[in-house]
Amino acid sequence: MNDLHRIMQEGVPDPEPPKKLPSIMPWALVALLLVLVSLGIRLFWPVPVTQPLPQCTDQVRTQDACVRKAPEPAAPAQ
Repeated sequence: MNDLHRIMQEGVPDPEPPKKLPSIMPWALVALLLVLVSLGIRLFWPVPVTQPLPQCTDQVRTQDACVRKAPEPAAPAQ
């Protein structure tokens, strides 16, 4: 009996490959890198100083934004 005939009769053993858990190390490194980039942006990115918006008046006729003064509540009548 040759090997081919024996393999056809008995079949080929199919051992299950050993199961290995996926490595979490690459994902941990990616997460650490993202945290460090986020902290670097938060701490070292220059934030420009903002100018306050002007008060809205009749003389303001531009397309710029302005801030309306909150109306003061009326005094209670006595």
